[in-house]
Amino acid sequence: MTQLPEAPQDIVETFLPTILENDAKGILSDLLGQPGLAMHFMGFSEAQTMQAIRHVVGILEECYRAGHLKIAVSHEDGRLYGYAMFFVHPEPTMSRYLHKIFVFKPYRGHGLGSQLLRGVLDYSQGTSLLCSHDLIPFYERAGMEFKGSFAPPSAQQGFALTRDMYADLAIMGSPGTEGASPVFMLNDDDIKQLLII
Repeated sequence: MTQLPEAPQDIVETFLPTILENDAKGILSDLLGQPGLAMHFMGFSEAQTMQAIRHVVGILEECYRAGHLKIAVSHEDGRLYGYAMFFVHPEPTMSRYLHKIFVFKPYRGHGLGSQLLRGVLDYSQGTSLLCSHDLIPFYERAGMEFKGSFAPPSAQQGFALTRDMYADLAIMGSPGTEGASPVFMLNDDDIKQLLII
């Protein structure tokens, strides 16, 4: 069963700690893959890693509580199969940004990721996402259109430490969507906070 954001939030709230922690671990793993940051994070103790995860969870939870982060879940009988996270902006001309679709390993291969994607696309008027260029055909089959290559924010805009994570990505969007969307990226201040943990 896929729970979309217009449904009662108590189900999402039940799974929220698991979802936010899982996403925070994914973000830290992505940071670890960046040559300029890997050495800093590789030396982290277990306590520092847990503190970094809690810090990223705090950022995500703040976005969720402010209404900027929406979550759809696939679940049944108290089991979380997977989730989709997307960011919304109060400005209605901005499309929604699909940050992540994640299906837990035991439940993969049953179409749950596609079901979550379809639910998010059906729910929102306009959705965009970033993906590697080799995934363009997959998202086109789902009904999305290639909108161009993503231009990460500059170092001068405060993204010197994370902009390379977003280089060479394609922008996919729902038909008819144009313009900006609220892409979620940790900025340099966020990364510096993680490095001094």
